[in-house]
Amino acid sequence: MEPTNDHERAIAQAVDENFLKDPNNHIHSDLRDYLDVAMLLDFTMTASDSQFLVSYAHWRVTRWKAASNSK
Repeated sequence: MEPTNDHERAIAQAVDENFLKDPNNHIHSDLRDYLDVAMLLDFTMTASDSQFLVSYAHWRVTRWKAASNSK
């Protein structure tokens, strides 16, 4: 899942930085995780930005979970 614009790139970077602190803790993300990411951004998210945040975070958690299961 590749970001397609500057907002999506900033969101992806914030997700990666926030979730990588403890990826195992984010297997079941909650609203607080998304709010933590949103607070790191220097812009107001649009509806499509918010959807990208949820989709990207889900995609990342799925990849981390698959990687940890293959070990």
